[in-house]
Amino acid sequence: MVTKEITRTKANPKMLLSALKALSDETRVRILHILSFGAFSVNEVVEILEMGQSRISRHLKILTEAGLVQTRREGSLVYSFLPPNAARSDQDHSPSFFTELTQLILSYKEDLPSREKDQKMVSLILEGREKKSKGFFDRVASDWETIQEGVLHPKVYRSWILEHLPNQSNEIVDLGCGPGGLIPYLLTKTKRVLGVDSSSNMIEAANSAFGKNDSVRLVTAQLEALPFPDASYEAVVGSMVLHHISHPPAVIEEVARILKEDGIFCIVDLVKHNQEMMRDNFADLWLGFEPDLLESWLTNSGFIIESLSEIQTDSVFKILTIKARKKGGHHVHSN
Repeated sequence: MVTKEITRTKANPKMLLSALKALSDETRVRILHILSFGAFSVNEVVEILEMGQSRISRHLKILTEAGLVQTRREGSLVYSFLPPNAARSDQDHSPSFFTELTQLILSYKEDLPSREKDQKMVSLILEGREKKSKGFFDRVASDWETIQEGVLHPKVYRSWILEHLPNQSNEIVDLGCGPGGLIPYLLTKTKRVLGVDSSSNMIEAANSAFGKNDSVRLVTAQLEALPFPDASYEAVVGSMVLHHISHPPAVIEEVARILKEDGIFCIVDLVKHNQEMMRDNFADLWLGFEPDLLESWLTNSGFIIESLSEIQTDSVFKILTIKARKKGGHHVHSN
């Protein structure tokens, strides 16, 4: 019998004691469980745990200083989240000390205090985010193309998408298709296009334009839970959609699930910026992305990055483009 030796990242005594001390408090263990569902702002954690902001801020600071939690700034908001892979149990590489420790705690989540109450509150927060975003897109569905052109015309990045998609594929998925502005262009690369959006009004607008086209299928669905079979599509396009998603890694894992081996995922999004008005005017949940963050999410979900570049525009925004290929034989596990 061959025994596989697992190499672990060594933790120095100070690191070990700091992390164990951080987890010696019930509230901080509950916070780890909450962050296993995604990134949350301080105010959202306050709402979930129904505790004072200063108390929650202190707990988050302790967890962050111990290396168990990371933070990122989105305009005026600061979000806390678990390090990549900490909420997952399937590892293709040596886990870090913090990842192992967090996974050990979360493996007993069924026994955690107030687990059901916390999960219910987390669901309410995520539903609230989704409702706000969906409400916005339902309202603007008929004018979305014009609205987009006023900020960043799709022609700036449309040619990049077409250049990096495979030729003569059977079916391409247009993720967050909106009213279907990209669909005619995608049809030059594939026999069929499957457009999916969480806004029923957006799908209704797309159906008005393409409902009689046998080469187009349109579906209303949550992008974090796509109602499509595993390993069925050759390519997926996510054009200016991920910054509207509450928890993008969940969408990326769904894309990995539905793609065939060596399938292509083309992403076009905004480079991280500080234009706070995008949160209010366009229901953006993320003010763009650091390339490294998207790259880590993709590699964690079994993708190989084939190209990553930025496009300078005439506006204040830069465009981030990524072509990723699904590794052969990779199976995605959900939390």
